[in-house]
Amino acid sequence: MRSLAVAFFAALAVAAAPLHAFAACPANVKAIPFRSIDHHQIIVSVSINNAGPYDFLLDTGTQSTVLDQSLATELGIAPTGNASVAGVSVQGGVSWGQLASLQVGDHAVNDQKVLIYNMKDVQAAGFAIRGLLGDDFLSRYDVFIDHKDRTLCIDDTGSMSSNLAEANATAH
Repeated sequence: MRSLAVAFFAALAVAAAPLHAFAACPANVKAIPFRSIDHHQIIVSVSINNAGPYDFLLDTGTQSTVLDQSLATELGIAPTGNASVAGVSVQGGVSWGQLASLQVGDHAVNDQKVLIYNMKDVQAAGFAIRGLLGDDFLSRYDVFIDHKDRTLCIDDTGSMSSNLAEANATAH
């Protein structure tokens, strides 16, 4: 079972090595704490439709955010359509769902489309998560992952990337 979960997250590519060490997020962006599993998988708190928080795996290799089927049922999120997916260990039919809001820290996205998938095998393998936070959410922001301080920095103003570019230019 553990190998199934490891294969499921094989596409996880979250090796973000900072150019400089920061005690907090660059450009005074508010830091969002995370916890890690096996020093590689990043678990963040996610609120859905103003409920939660729920533990989600931050997965930069997943195009769409995934919601566990049992959580969708708890929250009354009805399927809006069906899809077929093929991944490292996820294959077969899933459903689409629509969230009123998905929030990480102070960053919320309204009308977020998600895949609804039965994650019982992943959970049985020791990953106590309720979903995957995918690129459809993350790509809206500049994201900085600080593994040392276990913080996630999410910026929608562009100031964080400008700050990092200035710091990198002065270092050369």
